[in-house]
Amino acid sequence: MRLKFFLQYLPGLGIALCFSSSSIFIRYGLETIPSPLFGVTVGMTFCTVTYGFILLIRYLFGIETQKYFSYSRKEVVLLFIAGIFVGFGTLSRWVAIDLAPIGIVIGLSGLTIPVVLILSPIFMGRKVENVTLRVWLGAGLITSGASIITIYG
Repeated sequence: MRLKFFLQYLPGLGIALCFSSSSIFIRYGLETIPSPLFGVTVGMTFCTVTYGFILLIRYLFGIETQKYFSYSRKEVVLLFIAGIFVGFGTLSRWVAIDLAPIGIVIGLSGLTIPVVLILSPIFMGRKVENVTLRVWLGAGLITSGASIITIYG
């Protein structure tokens, strides 16, 4: 039971570790090649090739059970919109790290929490995204800390 609980949060911890440490490498890279757009292009190309390879392996070894995809037009449009937001968000992050101290950029990125808590129940439904008072209190603490870092950092 506890292992399953831990495994549910492991990818989220991985996200935090990867994004926080990547900011340091981004800053270093931008000192040697001062082009956020070039950095994003290299990163997105690497990710696309890697994700394609992983997907191919999953299909070849039967890990991915769904061989044919059938999505509605609405789902495809939402995926494209999500991709556009991810692309612009990634580019904005690189530009911000190029222009401002990393601590402030990461602090401001903490403001994604209230946006997600407001929008996820609207788009996903309350059954999928159950945002409770306890979640809001935790988010408030994180956002307050991020704000303090941003203001006094």
